[in-house]
Amino acid sequence: MDEELVRANKYSKDLKELGVAKRIETNIPMLVRETVAKMLYLASKKLPKNIHLQIDGGYRSPKVQEILWINRVKQLGVEKAKKLVSNPYEQKTPPGHTTGAAVDISLLDSDLNEINLSTPFEKYYDEQRLYSKKITKEAQRLRLLLFKIMTSVGFAPHDNEYWHFSYGDDRWARYYSKKPIYKQITNPEKYYYPLVIRFIYKIWRRIYKITNHLLKLKTNY
Repeated sequence: MDEELVRANKYSKDLKELGVAKRIETNIPMLVRETVAKMLYLASKKLPKNIHLQIDGGYRSPKVQEILWINRVKQLGVEKAKKLVSNPYEQKTPPGHTTGAAVDISLLDSDLNEINLSTPFEKYYDEQRLYSKKITKEAQRLRLLLFKIMTSVGFAPHDNEYWHFSYGDDRWARYYSKKPIYKQITNPEKYYYPLVIRFIYKIWRRIYKITNHLLKLKTNY
């Protein structure tokens, strides 16, 4: 199915996007397939009024996916990395993010502050499976709320990542016993920001990471 990538919040400006300095993919806006954007809008309408959806990740180029895998292995080791990132060297099917079918989601409160769905852990990926006896009852309740809403509009969940959902990729196809809809997008250059903007965002992200390291700030990104 040849469907264009569009802004993740195309159909609803109430959908928030993770700040550029915190994103994995900075060459392009927060993009997903057209149908995925429509489904995100439907999901956002089902949330309580005091909670908002934030899109933390959408389409990633194959090259960025590869870099992410390498960095996660260096940071966490191979076994932990396997639970968080699709290994591009072993995949028989393309990772969902490289097809534009997958999204990473977090929840924001009424003041648009991110809600920690892994409390008392500081890193969301310390307890990444949907069910955990190690997190608070409120965190578990909100994880289940997110799961219920996203699956109710047709997204498929990820077994090891409570924040990851997809429509139209191989994971979705296996979950619903269907055939995959989208293929990997290997040449995303037409969606790129202008060169100057890309350069600024890369510098901005580098400064953000260095600042976090020097000040030992405890952030997810």
